[in-house]
Amino acid sequence: MPDENNRDFLGNEFLLWLWHYLENESDTLKLADDSEVALMISRSLALECPRGQFGRESFSTDGPAKLPEAHRAIQAGKLPRKMGLTLVRHDAQYELTLQAESLAISGAKLPASEAEDDRGRIEERIMQIRHLLETLDLMYAAFIARRLGDAWTKEAGKIKKWLSLKA
Repeated sequence: MPDENNRDFLGNEFLLWLWHYLENESDTLKLADDSEVALMISRSLALECPRGQFGRESFSTDGPAKLPEAHRAIQAGKLPRKMGLTLVRHDAQYELTLQAESLAISGAKLPASEAEDDRGRIEERIMQIRHLLETLDLMYAAFIARRLGDAWTKEAGKIKKWLSLKA
């Protein structure tokens, strides 16, 4: 029977994989629809021990994933629980915070509206929200394709090596 209090699932691996990917592979991710998303970890990063034994670390700065303290926290076994992201896809930029456990979005900042009337602004906002959600879905799908693929063991080894080299 699943433990409803256990907050460790693929969302934490997704955020950790994104962090590794951005530092070691590229700042753009190819998506299943043949588009690309440029992304960076921005504004905030919260890490927590999965068993609640070693507390949590929270960072609020322009490049939280670059901080030595953040790297020491993941080396100590803390997992990303919340990550600020800046995404650019199809020339639209979004800023948001993504929760690992629920993949919930908070604090999303959408591009400025160019519509001149209220109805146009509402319709544009709806399209922007759809585009943001589609982008996140495609990013998660890219992770799941790797996670369930034959090469995951090798990739997990790279992530472990990356974690052991961080100081």
